[in-house]
Amino acid sequence: MSDPLLKSGRTTVISSELSDLKFVKLHSPKMKSVYWQHFGFPTNEHDRIITKQNVVCTLCHKVLTNHGNTTNLRAHLQHRHKEIFQKICIENGIRVPPRRPLTKSSSSGSAVGRLKRDPLRHKVKIECREPIQETSNTGSLQGEEPSMLYETMVPMTYDDDDVIDNDHFVKVEVSGSGNVGLLKSKPNSNETMEVITMDPKYNMSSNYRSEMGEMVNQYQLQDALVNMVINDVRNVDTLYDQGMSIFIRTLCGNVELPSDKKIEGLIRELHSDKLTTLASQIKIRSQIKPYSLGFEIWKNVENKHFMSIYFNYTTDAPEYNLLNQLYCTVEYNKFTSIDEIFEEFNLENCAAAIVSYEYDDYLKHFLKSKDIPIILSYDITVDKCLKLVFALPDVASIIEQVKEMIMRYGSEISSKDVDIPTINEEFPWTFYELLKFFSETVSWPEDVDILVSSSKVIVDSINILAITLDTLKGEEIPHCSMLSPITSKIVNKKLALCESDDEFVASIKTTISRELQEVVIADHHLTIAALLDPRFHRLTTVKNMAKCVQILTSKYNKLHQQEGGNVTQAKDTTESKPATSTSRKSNLEIFFDIQDEPAPTSAPQEDCNVENDLKRYRTEVYANLDESPFSWWNKLGHMFGSLKRLAPIYQCMPCVVNMNFKKPVKQQIYEQHKRFMLTGNLIDAILFLHNNNDSKFD
Repeated sequence: MSDPLLKSGRTTVISSELSDLKFVKLHSPKMKSVYWQHFGFPTNEHDRIITKQNVVCTLCHKVLTNHGNTTNLRAHLQHRHKEIFQKICIENGIRVPPRRPLTKSSSSGSAVGRLKRDPLRHKVKIECREPIQETSNTGSLQGEEPSMLYETMVPMTYDDDDVIDNDHFVKVEVSGSGNVGLLKSKPNSNETMEVITMDPKYNMSSNYRSEMGEMVNQYQLQDALVNMVINDVRNVDTLYDQGMSIFIRTLCGNVELPSDKKIEGLIRELHSDKLTTLASQIKIRSQIKPYSLGFEIWKNVENKHFMSIYFNYTTDAPEYNLLNQLYCTVEYNKFTSIDEIFEEFNLENCAAAIVSYEYDDYLKHFLKSKDIPIILSYDITVDKCLKLVFALPDVASIIEQVKEMIMRYGSEISSKDVDIPTINEEFPWTFYELLKFFSETVSWPEDVDILVSSSKVIVDSINILAITLDTLKGEEIPHCSMLSPITSKIVNKKLALCESDDEFVASIKTTISRELQEVVIADHHLTIAALLDPRFHRLTTVKNMAKCVQILTSKYNKLHQQEGGNVTQAKDTTESKPATSTSRKSNLEIFFDIQDEPAPTSAPQEDCNVENDLKRYRTEVYANLDESPFSWWNKLGHMFGSLKRLAPIYQCMPCVVNMNFKKPVKQQIYEQHKRFMLTGNLIDAILFLHNNNDSKFD
């Protein structure tokens, strides 16, 4: 796991160091487990961690594999450093069951030494139970056949540092009845022996075991269960449901089932490890470079409100551009102290806050007190437009009639193997899908032609919003700079009133355009973001240029004072080359339907004046819509010195809080439902690990 914030061209160096794991010193991570105080990650001469796939013992420099837990660390100390291990157990009150002594058959009669048993082969202890007497329906007493009790044992011997866990035992009682065995209760917090009643048919045959190859051991199962919780955004308790327990035993045989506390502990350790590294680097980065924050407020099944906070930043490497990462999730109520969350951040470098809610006075007051502009997430803006349209009396009446018609002909529709869209009040796009289904998918009787026609009018009127979101979904991370030009186009062209529009169509178009005008086009921050994106400055209508120049000049003067007036300009004279007409058009080029127009470029000017630079910039600059704005400013920004220093402030802002809007509506509903069902105190850890998956830490 390496840091995405500091990731650079170190792959070759790291791979060479990993070949023989040469390290200068060890980095001791901040872990809660007491065993970690004797282990560390190998680092090179630059104090950079070589790998986190391995850990090194600080006592004997033995290299161990990092499984994400402390089991093999403890086994190493217990086997190689017994005195240290005993001291740790005494100081921390750790109880370790005594290991059974070797039998004579395993310790004597061999010149080579003690006879080692296969670690994967368990010893079996057979006990006979007393017959159980119970009264039958006829009143006579019947004795139950004695049953066998199998107990899995820790291997008596092991080579080097085989992973061993001495305090995990599972008893499996093999019943002679035909009833399917059930897990009586999930493992308790003390990790004591757990009794599982199993039917013999769940015991794997030797042939089936041989086909599977090496059986899944306890530690592989632990990792698999942890990954299941993280990747599927589920509660730990669901791992011990009846169906899940039967599935695990069917697949893995009589494998030990780890306790719920063990799984929770592993998730906390994994979260703590990654969060400590990422959070410290994010806080350092916030001190020196601009960034933006994303705020998402939601609630779970317990009706508790949570706030997920995202950190958005640009990297120096052009291939990364803008990164969007979940920083934390906190329970959000009147006692939440937002100041404490950002007490180590330099909020003066926060360019904006992208929010996924409409009104929240507490958070809004905090952001305004720090002079942080607030931008409403574009997917939420579009959802609000749809809700306003569906709330119009005429439209609401049509939707109710459509519901009634679909319900009336529901059986006939189902017989045609057609799926009827399901409505979800939280997702207005489901209403759009319902109207589209009604007007396009099924043939209706002639007496409902008027209703079908009216539904099609609504779909056609708001279809431009669907096209807009589809255009943004084509971008890896859509920037806020896209909002003003895209909104200007749909308001000025697609939503402009025509002579053929009746009162019904006019009311729909006016409702959408009014909302977009107030939330997007009239926003100074979004206008400036579009102006400083070389792709879009020609495609947006600017009605507040004087205010934009005033804001940019104020920001430039502040930067100039902070840097002591030392302005350095690059001398790169690389010319911008527009794409040829034979190149494939991007989604944005198709949306705006423009032609290639090369424009002349001028030499850099001596005077760094925001107003003058902005006039030349708008007159001379042309950039293809599929060109990276980061690359353009790196190559040609020296010709507009003042703007080049301001551009990074507006490049670190995505137009949405997270990337869920890219997924189909059904998948969005499914993922929101999973998050809604989260309970307990691991919500932050599960969501953090789920969103910041391993690919972002490699």
